[in-house]
Amino acid sequence: MKRRNAIRTMITGGVMTISAGSVRTILAGINNNDRSKWQIGHHFWNWPREWNSDLDTRLRLTKNTGYDGFESKPDEIGIDPLELKDKCSQYGVICAGIGGSVKSSVDYAFQAGIKMVRTQFPKEETKRWVEYAGERDIILTAHNHIGREGFRENAVEDGEDLLRYLDERPGMYACPDTGHLLLCGSDPVQTILELGERCRFVHLKDIKSSCVGIDQAKKGMWVELGKGALDVDGVTKALEKVKFDGWLMVEYHPEQRDYEQSAHRMRQVLKDIGY
Repeated sequence: MKRRNAIRTMITGGVMTISAGSVRTILAGINNNDRSKWQIGHHFWNWPREWNSDLDTRLRLTKNTGYDGFESKPDEIGIDPLELKDKCSQYGVICAGIGGSVKSSVDYAFQAGIKMVRTQFPKEETKRWVEYAGERDIILTAHNHIGREGFRENAVEDGEDLLRYLDERPGMYACPDTGHLLLCGSDPVQTILELGERCRFVHLKDIKSSCVGIDQAKKGMWVELGKGALDVDGVTKALEKVKFDGWLMVEYHPEQRDYEQSAHRMRQVLKDIGY
């Protein structure tokens, strides 16, 4: 596995502090009063697996816990795209994006009125799929994820991987996952600044301070947004700096039973800093 070249961070008292003063200097001039109001979503991954067949409950709770919409996969949604479109209208929520293989996901998204597909494909197929999605007013995004066993060689894991992946696929955008960046030792703030306008969607995920840079999945590594190593305020300031106008998708693996209260608490973290 390659050596990580990300910005070194220090974890002090459970809070991440970026050691590169230049990043703080770049962000210091942002006026909080001028912040745009992004749409905030809650990932379906947050809800219990036993609710996989209960879409109505998931949509209702997404709305009731203060979120504008959600992200999922077609097989997890479990219904026809036109029916999903009607249900979203009924509950007053938006399906902000879906993930999966490129053609089937774009086709589903187009029928459902979804504007983002999270996917991957070989670089030699870039023109074909970027044009196919663009003709349907859909953007394609790449998501970084710590490599699963047996799949690490070509995985998009850290910030460096994500930038390289986009460089090789003109017209594709990024969906950085802050939790997986931290696991790899990459700094989410710096990664967002380097992505610039190519950052179109964000998975906002937090991890235990002790898991930063461990470069592997570990049981119990995820924590609720605002309770771990992620510099949430620094991330939002970086997004303001690059004029981000996409979705922030709050994500937390369901490792506790008070799902609804957890969703409320994580939404409040963002409200407390103006979102």
